[in-house]
Amino acid sequence: MTLYISDLDGTLLNSSKKIKPRAAQMLNDMVDNGTMFTYCTARRIHSAGPIMESVNIQLPVALMNGVFIYDPIKNEYIKKNFPTSEAVEKLKEAVIKYGEKPMIHAIIDGELRNSYLKGSETLKTYVDDRKHDKSMRPVEAYEELFEGEVFYAVFINPVNKEELDRIFTPENGFSHTYYRDVYHNDEYWYEVYSNTASKANAVLQLKEITGADEIVCFGDSDNDLPMFSVSDRCYAVENASEEVRESADGIVGSNEAMGVPVFIEQEIFEKFDYTRPESDIPDEERFASAIEKALSRERSTIGTLNEKTIHNTLKNYYSSEISHEAKIGGFYADAAGENGIVEVQTANFLKLNNKLSKMLRACHVTVVYPFEKNVHNFSINEQTGEVISSSSRKNNSYSKFFLELYRIKAFLTNPNLTICIAELEINKKTYYKDERRIRYRGIPKEKIPVRYIKEIRLDSKQDYMQFIPDGLPVQFTKKDLGKLCKATDPSIMLEILEYVGAVKRVGKNGNAVLYSVDS
Repeated sequence: MTLYISDLDGTLLNSSKKIKPRAAQMLNDMVDNGTMFTYCTARRIHSAGPIMESVNIQLPVALMNGVFIYDPIKNEYIKKNFPTSEAVEKLKEAVIKYGEKPMIHAIIDGELRNSYLKGSETLKTYVDDRKHDKSMRPVEAYEELFEGEVFYAVFINPVNKEELDRIFTPENGFSHTYYRDVYHNDEYWYEVYSNTASKANAVLQLKEITGADEIVCFGDSDNDLPMFSVSDRCYAVENASEEVRESADGIVGSNEAMGVPVFIEQEIFEKFDYTRPESDIPDEERFASAIEKALSRERSTIGTLNEKTIHNTLKNYYSSEISHEAKIGGFYADAAGENGIVEVQTANFLKLNNKLSKMLRACHVTVVYPFEKNVHNFSINEQTGEVISSSSRKNNSYSKFFLELYRIKAFLTNPNLTICIAELEINKKTYYKDERRIRYRGIPKEKIPVRYIKEIRLDSKQDYMQFIPDGLPVQFTKKDLGKLCKATDPSIMLEILEYVGAVKRVGKNGNAVLYSVDS
């Protein structure tokens, strides 16, 4: 069995220090289906627990860089890797000698407490962010700072790093890490703990506890390098530091693009057989037959067709010589065959989430989205059947389409999902009482497909790149994209393109995020 272990800040959590709901949904689905997943973080359970409460973690987790192994099910610490009393004394001597003002984690009267000297400027941001944290313990003197059972020290922007490096060595009973804070880039954290505690030892302990055969780790910061060193495979997120990227076996998507759950999903899912059509040009004869079947079945009176005719036409088109209404995992699909199942969805993709979570584990799924590319509008006298007026328009806006994709975003990188845009030519008829265009109440507009123009299949990030217009700068902003895609909302478009890996964030120009095409 493979055990997947992720760092939290900068890796699984986004820049708002949260796990995205879709990432939690993906991880829960995987855990529910037997995937072994946990996390290893520098955080305490007091901060990690609330952040990760939306994920159904069933395995022990590693906290404070491996000082604790904690069982969230039993709500207890099952391993404590604390420094010796001699090491704690060396820590105290060094802090006093060099006048540093660290935060000291200790167990005092059975409670985890974070002691710090009042007025410490280097800890001000950290303390201000935790005004309501009852574990924070301001003290007046160094002696108070080291009360209780000390197990961890945090220096922010230490003044005497080189001297500290010479003291906090394995020979003296210490491990330490030094890295730039994910959220405050002007802060460098120097963390000191027992040499029996590290992310490396924590990973090995988790492997032993779970009985895993293979360890796969994910990280972004230099303090993740120890766990990389003992993993069977290790991956850096796209936003990781250069050293972490160079030390990794591969690069996954960024924390903002939910790179960790996406990678695990693609790795664990069984990939079902699927043959992509060689041409994107539809079969005209088969489509004409599909229209006839839909019309003969549904059109009993004027004005009853609406969206159902489009849905049923495409259902007939993709159901040729294969079964209709196939039942899979308690849900019915529109059609099933050698290429898996076909689900035609004209709108409200949110309804697909539960279906896809079941169906994608059973077979390949193609979701067909009707896109009204060419629309011919007819105003018709309901009494005589005469055309009062007519007009035509071409639709170049994919805003609604990308919005629908956002509703099933968690599934877009699944190897068993294909999105198919069915570009259609539509006759849209509106019936009026007479030439004054007074409509009958309750009579809807009538939409009838007349031609299947083109099929656009989306299986990979390369497929999504066709939506990226020519003429963009190498590094571009949302505004740049909007100028070239005037009909489509660039915000929702970028959200999807970044998620599937077609574009990536590369920096900022003032307040504007810079993107580049990910080749």
